[in-house]
Amino acid sequence: MICTDLDGTLLQSNQEISDRDKEAIRKAKEKGVIVVLATGRMHLSARLYAEQLDIWDPIISSNGSYVTEREGDKVFFESNLKREDLRYIIDTLKEYDVEPNFYNRGTMYVNEVRDFVKRYEALQKVLPKDKNITIRYINGSYTYDDLISEDGDRIQKGICFPHTDLIEPIKKRMRENGRIKIVSSGNNIEFTAMDADKGQAALRLAKHFGITSDELICIGDSENDLSMLSVAGMPVAMGNAIDEVKSLARFVTCDNNSNGVARMIGKFILGEDVEC
Repeated sequence: MICTDLDGTLLQSNQEISDRDKEAIRKAKEKGVIVVLATGRMHLSARLYAEQLDIWDPIISSNGSYVTEREGDKVFFESNLKREDLRYIIDTLKEYDVEPNFYNRGTMYVNEVRDFVKRYEALQKVLPKDKNITIRYINGSYTYDDLISEDGDRIQKGICFPHTDLIEPIKKRMRENGRIKIVSSGNNIEFTAMDADKGQAALRLAKHFGITSDELICIGDSENDLSMLSVAGMPVAMGNAIDEVKSLARFVTCDNNSNGVARMIGKFILGEDVEC
C-alpha cells in the first residue's frame, strides 16, 4: 500500500498531477498496489483527485480525521473536534489577532477569501451538486458562535494562517489544551482531535487490508506527514520536503514539480531507477 500526500507531493505547484505521476500510479494499480490519498484537505476535495486518477481506494482526509471509501459509503474512522475545543481554538487565536477556518467532509467555514477558497468558488459553477464543496462564510450574519451551536459536533479540522513569527508561539500555547493535535503544512497551523493523524489512519487501513508495516510506503513533504512516515516500512520524502521529513525518510525522491511520486513508484514498485 502507498499512502501519498497531495499538496507539495502528488500535486505540482499548479495544483495539477503530472502525466508521469498519473501513469506511474496506473502501473502500480495494475500490480495490485493500493494507492491511498492522505491529505489535510477535506474529503470532497481529495475525491476530485482520486477521480482524476481513476482509483477507488480509500481516502485519508483532514489529516486522518476522516477515513472512508472514495464515495463515502463506508467510513473506516471519523474523529471530530469537540465543541469546547473549537471554543478554545477560537479564543486562543483571538489573543494573537488570528482567525481560524474549519472543515468537515464537504463544508468549509471560512473567515477570509484566500486563493484556495476562490478555487472552490470556481468549482461550484461546474461541478454536480453531489461533488460540490459548500462554503460558509463567517461574518456578521454567521458567526463562530453559530458554527459551534449548529455544526460544532461535525468539525474534523481547523486551520489558520498566522504570520510566520507567530506559528511556534501559537503551537506552544495550543498544546497546553492536551486534547488537540497541532501540526503544520507550510505556513499554517492545523488542528484535529488528538486521536487523528495520517499515521494512525494509515495503520488502520493497513490492518483492514491485511498489510504489514513492511509493505507500507508513505510519502510526503511537511510536518503533517511525519506521523505516517514514522509508521511506514519505507518512508519517502519529497525533494522539496522540510528537513525533519527528510531526516525520517529512507529515500528522498525528486520534488513535486519533477515527478517525485513517479520516481518513487518506479524505484520500489516497477523496478525502474529513474533520475530526477
